[in-house]
Amino acid sequence: MPEGQAQQIDIEVLDGYFQQRFKQVPVLERRAGAEGITAITSFEDMIPLLFPHTTYKSYPESLIAKGQWAQMNKWLASLSTYPVDNVDIEGVEDVDDWINRLEAAGHLVSSSSGTSGKASFLNKTMQDRQASLDDLIDLLSVSGIPPAQVWNVVPVGPDTGISHHDAVRDLILSSYAKPDSIPLYKSATPVGGQHGYMSRLAAMRRAMAEGTAKPDEITAFEAEQAQRQANNERRLHHLAEEILKRPSEPIFFHAMVAQLYRLCEILREMGATEGALTGENALLTGGGLKGVTLPPDYLAQFFRLLNITPDRFMHYYSMQELNIRMPKCIDGRYHVPSKLVLFVLDKEGEELAEPNRSVVEGRAAFFDTTVDGRWGGTISGDKILADFGTCSCGRPGPSIDNEITRYSDLPDGDKITCAGTVDAYVRGFIES
Repeated sequence: MPEGQAQQIDIEVLDGYFQQRFKQVPVLERRAGAEGITAITSFEDMIPLLFPHTTYKSYPESLIAKGQWAQMNKWLASLSTYPVDNVDIEGVEDVDDWINRLEAAGHLVSSSSGTSGKASFLNKTMQDRQASLDDLIDLLSVSGIPPAQVWNVVPVGPDTGISHHDAVRDLILSSYAKPDSIPLYKSATPVGGQHGYMSRLAAMRRAMAEGTAKPDEITAFEAEQAQRQANNERRLHHLAEEILKRPSEPIFFHAMVAQLYRLCEILREMGATEGALTGENALLTGGGLKGVTLPPDYLAQFFRLLNITPDRFMHYYSMQELNIRMPKCIDGRYHVPSKLVLFVLDKEGEELAEPNRSVVEGRAAFFDTTVDGRWGGTISGDKILADFGTCSCGRPGPSIDNEITRYSDLPDGDKITCAGTVDAYVRGFIES
């Protein structure tokens, strides 16, 4: 058989995961029943069972707006491995309060920022979180940055109060920070409620686009935005000052690209030039630019100003639906670990794109074998170019080219054929 994407994993392994989750995740059971699938007998059998990424934002927005948390629990339960009937919702005031109650009951819900619309909510367990944390340490170790408490650790991103973000930050601090590491910034006027803020941001953008936002509502929200932005600037200035106090000490930067770029701007404003930092510094980052426009050589700028070499740089591709990360190799390709199964689908997400070819372009979809709190199959919104052969770095495939495009940024938009059908299943559970 030609080398291609269908050769990644034993079909019996996929069927084992399906049989385990079939009766646990209500939407999976309904979807499989509608498709007449009782077992996974081929790689193609998995395609109808992969959940579109939009599934995790398929709740009616009115449920959050009206504080109907019991209905939100029913919605979340339809997509979860474990029941969500152990959550006390008495007195829940907003979405942050709801997520805190879920977490207290063992449901470690992950939420997207919601900047482009509705936030998505994914139920995770402590097993999911531990799998993600273990994966991070494994990748850093393999990349040449094993745990050692010898670094000034600089988490560049803001303190969101989101527990998974805190867990990742705390893991890096406990594994890498030396006792006298650069101190974290403590705001005198902390801003909380990240989920609620992002929900209000999405709602305000829609209201302004529709012309229904009231002037006083706009003014109040702009004031909140300004406060958050000012707090972020104070935090980045604090980090820059501390960095310049220790120019020769090793620094481990943990950052999203846009935040790190702003930190570099501030360092330059404070007089830092290339060569000023002489410590053997390291950088961990994931994801793309998140809609931010930066110069084409932004990465080279980071390396020169912060004194980071490729062997002390780890860049990965992942998404909140996955516990596992795909590290970028020295030749600039993201490698898919054995715990992940990669599917490259056609644009509509209906079938494999050229299953028997080694190099395939299409929509990225994954099955994460470590997922515990949900079904591990997801269809992303990303257009990728994958190679199922051997990478030029010497590692066997599959690997993904670093040029990844969101379908939502393309002229035809992000349209997954089965998304409406799966969303209808979810609505049925809410209404039942």
